Parts: sequence; C-alpha cells; structure tokens
Amino acid sequence: MTFTRTMTATAVLVLLVLCTTVRVESAEALVMPRDLVDFAQTAGCSPVNDFFERPGAVDPPYVYGLLPGDKEDSVAFWCKKRAPSDKPYLLLIKATNAEQLMGCATKIEWWNYPRGLSLETRTNLSLHDFHYVTEPKRSGPVSTISNAKLIVSEYDGVSESFVCYKGEWLFLLLD
Repeated sequence: MTFTRTMTATAVLVLLVLCTTVRVESAEALVMPRDLVDFAQTAGCSPVNDFFERPGAVDPPYVYGLLPGDKEDSVAFWCKKRAPSDKPYLLLIKATNAEQLMGCATKIEWWNYPRGLSLETRTNLSLHDFHYVTEPKRSGPVSTISNAKLIVSEYDGVSESFVCYKGEWLFLLLD
C-alpha cells in the first residue's frame, strides 16, 4: 500500500512538473522571429505579446523587404517600450544598409496599439494629407513622391501609413 501511494505521489509530481514546463514554454511563445526579439531588447522594448489576441485575420507585427536589396536585409516591426510612456510603442527599422533610409530615423515612437504590417508601393503619392510623426498637428508638404514605399499598419479597416520623406517620417491615418 505504501509503495502504491509513493508511486501515485511520484506520478502526480511528474505530471505537475510537465504541466508547469508546458505553461512556461507557451508563455514564451514568440510573435516574431528571435533575431527581432533580441534586436528589440537592445532598443529597450519587447514584443507585443498579446498582438494576435483579437478576432479575425491580422498581418504579423513585422514585415521584411522595406528597402531595396535582399528582402532579409531590411525589416520593420512593432515592439512595446519597457519604460512607461505616452507613446508606448516603437516601430523599429532594422537594416543592413540604414543609409538607404535617406536620413529617416530607425525608431518611430507611436501612441496607437500596433496593427499588422505590410508594404505598399505607390506612384505619385501626394503628401499633403500626411502629418509629421514628430509633430502630428503639422501637415505634410505640398509635394509628391513619384515612387513611394509605405509601411502600412492595418487591422479591421483602420490603417496608418508611414513614409520617409527628406529625412523625416510622415504618417496618414485612415479609418
């Protein structure tokens, strides 16, 4: 009888250890590739772990191929700052050749909850409806970009498009 109790207690203990291990692994599930998680850590932020906890389809919080060249050489992705802030999110740009950003920052501080990322190329993009990221009340210039690459953050019909122009990031909010 004592042997049976000991075996039962051992089996329960093993089960608890296994359940705890599984729970820890699922808590560390990544919403983006490990190299982006590590890069985010160096920028003072972490992945947006609850990113996919919403209904419907959503693009991932990262997109490769922002700049010309190999797709893997440039990526834009969302992360959440570890320190409290009125702009708690960062849109980070990781690029092998950051000079291709033409002076635009590799970090965009943002206040809205991140949406799924994609890229769009537009011809003759008018900037007058855009606003400057660093001065959201300031309208974009009365200029047109002949071949613009936009980072689009979109979910459920609401989108924010980001474009680099003359060393500054501009955005357009559409709902």
